[in-house]
Amino acid sequence: MKRPSSLPILKQLKGTHHVDVNSSKGKSILEGEDEYDEIIDFERISTPVICKTVQKWEATTRGEEFSCEKQGLWRREQINRATRLEKQLKARWAVDGLIEEELNRFRAQYKRSIVPTKLKDVAQLITPKWTPSPELATLTWLGDWRPSTILDLLQYLAHSSGLSKSLPDSVAIEVALPQLINELRIEEAVIDEEMAEIQSNCIFYLPFGPKKEAHTGKPAMACVQSEFKKIHRVITKAQNLRLKAMEMAVKKVLSRTDAAEFLVAFAGIQDLVHQWAMQYKLQKGPVSISTKALKSGGSPLK
Repeated sequence: MKRPSSLPILKQLKGTHHVDVNSSKGKSILEGEDEYDEIIDFERISTPVICKTVQKWEATTRGEEFSCEKQGLWRREQINRATRLEKQLKARWAVDGLIEEELNRFRAQYKRSIVPTKLKDVAQLITPKWTPSPELATLTWLGDWRPSTILDLLQYLAHSSGLSKSLPDSVAIEVALPQLINELRIEEAVIDEEMAEIQSNCIFYLPFGPKKEAHTGKPAMACVQSEFKKIHRVITKAQNLRLKAMEMAVKKVLSRTDAAEFLVAFAGIQDLVHQWAMQYKLQKGPVSISTKALKSGGSPLK
């Protein structure tokens, strides 16, 4: 914007390089310039001004939009994975609880060993009356399954069902399992020797007659009770060895899932063997022959 009113000032300043502000002439020049500036400022204020607001948008690039979308997708997947993992942990905890509950049942079963006070108590410990004779003859050892048979069954199931392939270290387990079975058989042999010694004592040294009682110097029942306690100790060792075999199979050899599958299979096989023995016993029971076709008649012979 041109300032025509400033021309007199320029004319006055032409030819002068320095103006003394303290002199009267310099003061008049500066005062005149201030007056012109005030007039110009009033003219600007009196002019109407129209203001417009323009909002500036910060545009995002395509790469930034893609990265935000990818981050959101990753977070959703992370939440889903955490939810699935939590469910799996709960399922594992449930399986652990069921396995421990089943082991506690075996502990209660194997620890339930009465102290024999009569001959029938000894028979009940060695040959339980609820176990059929075919089952006693095939699998039972001092009242229940042999410990080595439990691991033999595990070895058979591992080879037949492909269980060994799912184990974390199948090669090492295939080597370790026969060693464990061999160790159990050695302990079984020691217990068998103890039981054989007790049987020999019962046969040769128990004072069932007056002469033997006088020879030993002890009452007959005292000697019998002493042998009963020895039998109870042997049965307790056998039960502890059975429990050791179960715990080795479940806790040391198998993983959590495989241990649960083995316990299910073991219970099923035990029940199957028992049912087969019961049916076999019924088939070999008393035979009845009908004599209705006989000419003589009469009641059937049994």
